Amino acid sequence: MVILDILVFLLVLGLVILVHEGGHFLMAKRAGILCHEFAIGMGPILYKRKKGETLFTIRAIPLGGFVMMAGEEVNDEVLKKGRDIRIVKNAGGRITEIVLDPDDPRYPEAERITVEDFDLKGERHAPLYINEYEVHRKAHYVQKDKKLQIAPHDRSFESKPLGARFLAIFSGPFMNFILAFVLFLVLAFFSGFPATDGQDQIKPVVGSVQEGSPADGEIEPGYYINRITLPDGESVNISTWHGMQETLNDNKGARELEFRLHRTEDDDYAYATVTPNIFINMIGVRSAPDSVDDVVVGPVQSRTPADEAGLQEGDVIEEVDGVTIDNWQTLLDHLEANAEAESLSFVVDRDGERDTLDVEPHHPRVLESQNVPAVQISIGISPETELRFFDSFSRAGANFVGAGTMIFSTINMLAQGYVGVGDLAGPVGIYAITADAVQAGFLTLLSWMAFLSVNIGILNLLPIPALDGGRLVFLAYEGVTRRKPNKTVENTLHFIVFFLLIGLILYVTYNDILHLIN
Repeated sequence: MVILDILVFLLVLGLVILVHEGGHFLMAKRAGILCHEFAIGMGPILYKRKKGETLFTIRAIPLGGFVMMAGEEVNDEVLKKGRDIRIVKNAGGRITEIVLDPDDPRYPEAERITVEDFDLKGERHAPLYINEYEVHRKAHYVQKDKKLQIAPHDRSFESKPLGARFLAIFSGPFMNFILAFVLFLVLAFFSGFPATDGQDQIKPVVGSVQEGSPADGEIEPGYYINRITLPDGESVNISTWHGMQETLNDNKGARELEFRLHRTEDDDYAYATVTPNIFINMIGVRSAPDSVDDVVVGPVQSRTPADEAGLQEGDVIEEVDGVTIDNWQTLLDHLEANAEAESLSFVVDRDGERDTLDVEPHHPRVLESQNVPAVQISIGISPETELRFFDSFSRAGANFVGAGTMIFSTINMLAQGYVGVGDLAGPVGIYAITADAVQAGFLTLLSWMAFLSVNIGILNLLPIPALDGGRLVFLAYEGVTRRKPNKTVENTLHFIVFFLLIGLILYVTYNDILHLIN
C-alpha cells in the first residue's frame, strides 16, 4: 500500500508541476524564446530525452521544476577573447559546434583556433561569427557532459516585448488555475447536486451510504428519512435534508439515534439505530465506533493537538480541567465553553492506568480560516443527487475561490501567530495528505489535487524573488519606468531567496519527518 501511495503522490505532484512548467514552455515557444531544458523535479537527472531544441528531463527530487530559457542568466556569454577552442564546420563552411575544451578527445581532428573576435548575439539579425568564420544560428557549445545551443539575441528572453515576457512567466500559475478549475468541474459532474422538491428543499432521501460508516448495514439507499428519535425519547419529524442535519447538529453528543425510514412505493416503515461519529476538529480526535456509555477516543489525526499531546486511540476520557466527563455531551459542552483556552488538561484511562495530558486546541480562528467546524458529526449518508450541467460551473468556481482564499487565511494566521512555520506541510507532509486522500477515495484525491494546484499557482504569484511573482514585479518595474532593472541585482536577489526557500523547505520537511516517526 505504501508503494501505491508513493506512486500516486509522484503522479499528483508531477502532474501539477508538469502543467505549471508546461504553461511557461508553451508561451515561451510561442514568443520564439529558445528553451534549453524542460525539467520536472530538481537535482540529478534520472531520465532525459532531446526533442527539437529542448532537452526534456525528469530529475530525482520532486520539488518543483523549471524551464531554462535563454537570456535569463546574468551573463550567458561562454566565450572569451584569447581562449583556445576547436570548431566543427558544415559543408557550407559555417561553424555548427564550438568545442570549449580544445583537448576534448572526442574532437581530435576539429580545427583548433584562438578566439580573437566574436559575436554570438547578432542583434538586429546581424551575422554570427568567431574570427573570420560565420556561425550557424543553431550551433552548439560542446561541453564535457552536454551540448548547449547558442542563443542569438532574437531567441533570448530579454529580447522579447514586455507583454510576451509577462505571458511566459504568468502562464505557469495560470495553467495551475486552469487545471484546478477543470478538476473542480469534474468533481461537480461526478458528485451531482442534491435532489430537491418543488420548494427547492433537499429531499431527505438517502442516495448513498459510505462504506464502514455508522449507517453502513443499517440504512439503505432509496429510503426516505421520516423521523429521528433521540435517546431521551423525544421524536423529531423530518421533512427536509436540512432539517435532518439541523437535528443532528443540535444533538451532537446524542448516541444511539433511531431513524424511521420508508420508501415511496409502500407505506411500510423500517427502523435503524445508528451511533454517529463525532469529529472533534479543535483537537483532532473522533469518537470510537459504537462508543456510547464511555467517552472512548477513536483514531487520532496526525499533526493535531491531540497527536502532539500523546492522546491515543482507545483512551477513555475521564476528566477535562477537573470536570468529570461521564458522556460525550458533557465533553462537547466543556470544549465549547473553553474554545479559546490555550491548554486543556485531559485525564484519561489507558489500559487501566490514569494519565494526564495537556492538549493545546486549535484556536477558533484557525478552524474558521480553513472552513472547518470545531465539532461535527457524521453517520455516513449522502442525499440523492441529480446532474445540473450549468450549476456545475458555478460550484466549480465557488470551490476554486474557496481553495484560493484559504492560503491567504493561512498567511494571515502565520502573521498573527496562531500557527507557526512548523505547522506547515512540506513534501513529506504533502505525501501524507495524499496518502490519506487515496484512502478516502478517487473524488477526494481529485479534490486534493485541485486544492494543491490552486495553492501552487498562488504561491508562485507571491511577490517574492525566485518565484514567478518576483519576476513579474521586475517586469512591472520595467513597464512603469521604461527601463530594464539591473540584471545582476535581479538575479542575485533570486539566487539568495531561492536558497532561503530551500532552507525553509528543509526545515518544514524535517518537522514532517518527525511527525511521521512519532
